[in-house]
Amino acid sequence: MATAGMRVGGVTVTALLLMMTATSAFAAQAADPPAELFDGAEVPARPGERLRLRSPSYLPGWIGDHVVSKVFVRPGTLRMRDPAITAEAVVACDTPPGVYQVGRTGTGPDGEPDGGPDDGAPWVTVKVVDIDEAERAACPAKVAAYPPEEVEERWPADEWWPQSPWDVRTFQPGETVTPTETLRGYDEALTSRGFTGRPVMRGTKAVVTATATIRCDAEPGLYEVRWVGADEVWARYRVAAVDDATRASCQDGRTDWSAWLIGGAAAALAAAGAGARVLARRRRGPAR
Repeated sequence: MATAGMRVGGVTVTALLLMMTATSAFAAQAADPPAELFDGAEVPARPGERLRLRSPSYLPGWIGDHVVSKVFVRPGTLRMRDPAITAEAVVACDTPPGVYQVGRTGTGPDGEPDGGPDDGAPWVTVKVVDIDEAERAACPAKVAAYPPEEVEERWPADEWWPQSPWDVRTFQPGETVTPTETLRGYDEALTSRGFTGRPVMRGTKAVVTATATIRCDAEPGLYEVRWVGADEVWARYRVAAVDDATRASCQDGRTDWSAWLIGGAAAALAAAGAGARVLARRRRGPAR
């Protein structure tokens, strides 16, 4: 009996094998960043394949840009996945064989790519190979089986927080943190349901910081930070789960000298590094 004719619950064995192979291959890729792709590089691909495209390491300003192509199911977004900046995109199942342009574009006011698939600055090409009828028939199920794209970013621990709205760091209840900004915010306040109050940003023209304390009663989970009076999510963080003893010993709004010194040292380090990094950092459009 031909493999393509065997059906299990309405899905061919071929489809199941392709789905398992694609999922396991992508999981293996996720653990190891792909090679850098310089201008003009060619990437081999199959219809239904989920690609991970890595930007050149000398171009940190690409973070937050979109990668677009007429063969992608939807545009990808370049995100920091320490140690690499990568985007994920799926090649549409009905893509004929051929070589297709992949471009890079910024973000419009609605958070979507600034332009269509043919409007991005040329970057690399994707060479899509031909596939047989059985693989093409199994392609939609393979694409549907992919896990959702991970939107949270991984930044180096020594970079100030937040580097982007999806630079999600993990804090404990009672911990003092130092939100930092380089392009706005002097005398402006931040608000988050996980903060004990509304910290106010202070500093120089190059960098402003605030001292925020995570509430002792903050439940584990993902939290958002906004500027007071603004709807846009400026930052996100995760509150870690702690045991009862740790929570019981928590003190909101610590004012002891050690906490003050820690916060002051963090602000000083942020200010010292701002001049070198402000040129590489860029503002994004509305968070998605």
